[in-house]
Amino acid sequence: MSEYTGIKFSYESMLNEIRRMQKLADVFLASECDGVLEACFSNLENIRNSTSDRTHLWELSEGWPIQTVDSRGEYRASGRDGGAPVYGLLCFRWEIKNPERGRRRQKDFHLFGEATTSLKIVSRESNKLIAQWQIEAGDASSPGCHFHSAVNQYGDDGLFPEWLKVPRLPSVLLTPMDGLEFLLGELFQLRWPQAVSEESEDRNSWAKSQRDRLSNLLSWKLGIVRESETTPWMALKKAKPELDVLME
Repeated sequence: MSEYTGIKFSYESMLNEIRRMQKLADVFLASECDGVLEACFSNLENIRNSTSDRTHLWELSEGWPIQTVDSRGEYRASGRDGGAPVYGLLCFRWEIKNPERGRRRQKDFHLFGEATTSLKIVSRESNKLIAQWQIEAGDASSPGCHFHSAVNQYGDDGLFPEWLKVPRLPSVLLTPMDGLEFLLGELFQLRWPQAVSEESEDRNSWAKSQRDRLSNLLSWKLGIVRESETTPWMALKKAKPELDVLME
């Protein structure tokens, strides 16, 4: 297998994802995060026009995350109000590079380094963190499945302390907007599916982008499993993707 060189993404596709989800998720987002997705978009645009000789940090910090409106029991299977009110938070940190030297406006970027999208659920009554997990991609030296999710509760009972980096659970979700849809789908079990079932240009564009990425990722994973010379799980656990694994 060739040396790991990162994962290629299209700037246009990623920027479009942000715009589409900004509109689709609008009524599910709290006023406290007004402007956050716009800042996320602008940050990536600025990186697109930056130099290719260093690693750039694309992030939404914990100090200004995406925040959902309250879910009052809508996280239950029935999707009905009545449970303890909670809200969700999302921040992320991606280390990316521009590959083309001398080009002012880049076409693609390479994810090469840290790639973590952190999702939290907070009690509205106490404002205490009650659940936290991450969607992550590894780097050249990371152990475990390259595309994975991790659980960090940081609870007083000692479950999943910060220093315990396992388990790394295999995942097919990757981008910050993937993470946002996952969070909304969990907190609003009926309302979010209804929102994305309605035909619209925003829904169709977002769905196509996500469909293409998931199809490419699942095809890569299936190929690793089918061609494994050890146990399929160990082959998948050790596999590093090619640069264009998510590109058509």
